[in-house]
Amino acid sequence: MPRAREPESAEPIYLDHAAATPLRPEAEAAMRDATAKGFANASSPHAAGRQARRILEESRERILTALGGRSTGVDRDRLVFTSGATEANRLGVLGREDGPGTIAWSPRDHASIQAAAAELAVRGWHPVPLAANLRGSVIEAVLALADSPPGRTVVCLTTVCGQTGILDPAVTTLAATPLVSIHVDHTQATAWDATPLDRLAATTVALAPHKFGGPRGIGGLVVRGGARLRPVQPGPQELGLRGGTESVPLAAAFAAALEAAVAERSAAVDHVTALRQRFECGVTAAAAGVGRRVVVIGDHAPRAPHITTIAVEGFDRQTLVMAADLAGVFLATGTACASGSSEPSPAILSLHEPPWVARSAFRASFAPASTCRDVDAAVSRLTMVFRGIAGGGLHLGSSPE
Repeated sequence: MPRAREPESAEPIYLDHAAATPLRPEAEAAMRDATAKGFANASSPHAAGRQARRILEESRERILTALGGRSTGVDRDRLVFTSGATEANRLGVLGREDGPGTIAWSPRDHASIQAAAAELAVRGWHPVPLAANLRGSVIEAVLALADSPPGRTVVCLTTVCGQTGILDPAVTTLAATPLVSIHVDHTQATAWDATPLDRLAATTVALAPHKFGGPRGIGGLVVRGGARLRPVQPGPQELGLRGGTESVPLAAAFAAALEAAVAERSAAVDHVTALRQRFECGVTAAAAGVGRRVVVIGDHAPRAPHITTIAVEGFDRQTLVMAADLAGVFLATGTACASGSSEPSPAILSLHEPPWVARSAFRASFAPASTCRDVDAAVSRLTMVFRGIAGGGLHLGSSPE
């Protein structure tokens, strides 16, 4: 007698790991231990303060080591702890000591970078918006900066676009020079890209551990070699580049989460890539079932394993994400910082897709803990959502049948 099919779990399915991830057990344990042993102010000269300082500095060195950075020597890299990637991006862009000059950024960059670039423009810097090519890279636009006014140039690059998941080879093929500083937002790439810091074309690199199972409320800016910055939030802490009492438990959890992510990276990339492909195939089939075309953003370009952005023709992205939420599938309309915006994604618009693509695109993102069962259940629920929207029978005031 054939076995009865197990009923699908009613548990919600979280597919928004590009926005934030659950805290890893390793990070939670490190935070608990550091809270007990390093509760004191790391700037205090007494024994408790010195103990907190040791934990803080050990965490800083562990993070640099895990990233393939240089933690010793005259040209050692420096890690400045911040409140998150937004502050790290602002310090990396606004903290340039020499200026004004030329500031260049692109639609694929996070809103915090774009806002910081706009502030430099107000201060008299020459603004240069970088156009992405059809594969989502700005490499040609950066190379064309030779035509910019002479003087110092700050270029903003994003390794993995949080809106599309597209990788930009410009991050490893370009080179910083005495007159060209490169700020790299490495936030979405840290857990997935094995490229060591020495191979990134970067003067400064922004990080955030909540993207790979670390805590919220802390981020980091790696300052390469002898690069000079001025503080955006002045104070005596963090080499004078960031005022405020450091959170020793968060720093310890940051280090533990990064080491765990690096240790599992190879297997995680294969696993999550397979999940992403399985999801894309399932969504494409579900859309075809209601007579709708699908565009997988960036499927012709190199992409990070954990992000897929999909447009279903004729579906409003916000309506779709709300309906999916009611069905227990947690998706996104783009980066979490722009989730409330009614405007289409700038990064998608820059790819010159048909107008409906940007209006209809939603993002799903996965983690090493995601499973095939999660993906299959999500596709099953989205199939019902698609039918409800296409048939005009979906009411957002109640959960779909």
